Amino acid sequence: MRLLFISLCTCLCLFYANPSLAEDEPAPLGYLSLDPEIVTNYVTGNSSRIGFLRIAIELMVSDLAMIPEAEHHLPLMRAVIIDVIGKKDEAQIKSLTGREALRLEILKELRMALKSELGEDVIKDLFFTKYLYNT
Repeated sequence: MRLLFISLCTCLCLFYANPSLAEDEPAPLGYLSLDPEIVTNYVTGNSSRIGFLRIAIELMVSDLAMIPEAEHHLPLMRAVIIDVIGKKDEAQIKSLTGREALRLEILKELRMALKSELGEDVIKDLFFTKYLYNT
């Protein structure tokens, strides 16, 4: 009887000590700031004037270990952002729904660009921490 009890305890200990059964903790998120702020122009309704947009962007990175790889591609990210903004008109820049649509489009384009460079999704989300426009 004692041998059966010891065998049962040993089996239970082995079962609960198996590291493959332990819950995997998600990788810690990190934030990457695009410094300096981006200042670029956009199309206005008046063809003789252009509007300017100044934005500060923070990127939520899916893993802290990916921040150095993402930092290496900051020039690419800035170019993608400026390209997306340059295609927007005044109404899209100035409206709240347009700003959210712009944020989502920039996020989508950045994800595609970095996935083609790094082979994996790096950016989890994107935040505008400053958004100023002038016509």
